[in-house]
Amino acid sequence: MRHVIGWALLCLVLGAGRAEAGPWSITLYGGPATHTIFTDFLAGRYTWDSGMIALAADRRIAHVGWGIDLVAEGQIQQFAFGHGYTSLALGIGGEFHGFPWKDRVPTTVSIFAGPTYSFGPPQIYPSDEFGSRKSLLNYVSLEVAVGLPQTRHWDVVFRIYHRSGMWGIYTLDPDEVTVIGGGIRLRL
Repeated sequence: MRHVIGWALLCLVLGAGRAEAGPWSITLYGGPATHTIFTDFLAGRYTWDSGMIALAADRRIAHVGWGIDLVAEGQIQQFAFGHGYTSLALGIGGEFHGFPWKDRVPTTVSIFAGPTYSFGPPQIYPSDEFGSRKSLLNYVSLEVAVGLPQTRHWDVVFRIYHRSGMWGIYTLDPDEVTVIGGGIRLRL
């Protein structure tokens, strides 16, 4: 994991002087995590029981129109402070950037979904309730990014990351983790 973060920081430093942002971006984000069922989380009934740091690489694939781009994403997450394990995720999603203020303050809203695989995930639910630990699950991520002043390359990012069994499609386990975090993104 240290090598991945070191590589990402090098890319962030080397990309800082570019004139035009291309189709790639790298995001480093993290935050507290909860293993509470998502509907309870939305209702405010949760406790933070671990933390996560993640590195995501995104690539714009196509412009759909109406200020929307089709985007592919790959990311690696490291969970710690309670449940320590690593996850990989591959997703596809949409990025909306057609806000009226986009020339003054570049703003994007993105949503991603796809499979995610954990190495050594925690046993969150009793085995007689939902089954055993599951490595292959689904993730959904919602991101809001706002460009930093005086640059077209750096964004401040707010991201919600959720990993679950997708209503029984992957597994009967309802939820594994929800993370609310922040970070920084470099558009390469």
